[in-house]
Amino acid sequence: SLTAEDRILDGVVYLDEKLSDVKHPGITVEDKESKKKRGISDQKRNIVCAIDEHNNKVIQVSERGRIHTKNLYEIYKDKIPSQCTVVSDSLRSYHGLMKKLGVKWIKIPSGKKEKDGYTLDKVNRLHSSIELFLHGYRGISDKYLKNYIGLYKMKDQNKNYYNKTTFKGIYKKIMNSMCELRYS
Repeated sequence: SLTAEDRILDGVVYLDEKLSDVKHPGITVEDKESKKKRGISDQKRNIVCAIDEHNNKVIQVSERGRIHTKNLYEIYKDKIPSQCTVVSDSLRSYHGLMKKLGVKWIKIPSGKKEKDGYTLDKVNRLHSSIELFLHGYRGISDKYLKNYIGLYKMKDQNKNYYNKTTFKGIYKKIMNSMCELRYS
């Protein structure tokens, strides 16, 4: 996949996950009423996000449905050192993760927006940015979601050089190197 190496996070780290609707080509839905589920569902893919106070980011596609401590630990074990302070919601999977990482944890209770002046606004803005980027590609297949996240990371890391023609040229090169059919 096109995912670049994520940086090691430092200081105050904001953690959250975003569920993304993905397409599953070849799978037909029998019942029209149960076609699209809301909330946490095994029809959606988790995009795990972390951002620190220096704007270093970890963005990775994870499992479908509710995320588990084991998967979170595999993603964050080398990215969040024990001297960090982690701010997250009170998702059950984070309890085990924080024990394994041995970090100071500021848990924002469900239904609350902040605790001790800490909010999840920074990571929510990151989610919004990812969602806006993915929305332009309408109907991303589950198979290629990691590649689109890699493309987002590349665009995010090269903001100074980004313009539509340059990005489109890079996108064509990447897609042509991955596919037998040529994109023009």
